[in-house]
Amino acid sequence: MPSEKTSASAAPLFTSIINDPEGKPQNLKQFENKIIVLNFWATWCEPCREEMPELSSFYTENKSKNVVVVGIAIDEAKAVKSYLKKTKVIYPILVDEDKGVILSKNLGNNEGILPYTVIINSKGIIEKTILGRVHKDQLDATLKPLLQP
Repeated sequence: MPSEKTSASAAPLFTSIINDPEGKPQNLKQFENKIIVLNFWATWCEPCREEMPELSSFYTENKSKNVVVVGIAIDEAKAVKSYLKKTKVIYPILVDEDKGVILSKNLGNNEGILPYTVIINSKGIIEKTILGRVHKDQLDATLKPLLQP
């Protein structure tokens, strides 16, 4: 899968407010100063659904290291709520079709491909983008140097 090392700013992320599946607005500034694995997905996207267990496992192993995984569903809230009732996902999920598409493009997804993952360091700089299904070993390899003092 294509991936890219970059050094662009993730500033658009920290000015965004996107609802959780219950419709409660979440300010993404709450994730500032953390290492963020931002995953854009949709319920109708098979590779998106396939990677969720690996994202959950990665989050479980790394959340104590100032690392957060955030899923942004480019989908309808009703579909996401229904999906999450059947599927265990332990990281935060946010939902907004329109804002999600715009944020994804602002963070480098010009093709609009899903899934799309952006890895952001604790200084708010994009370290890597991954178009298509992400695997835990890719995340582990990208995270390792970010955790070095």
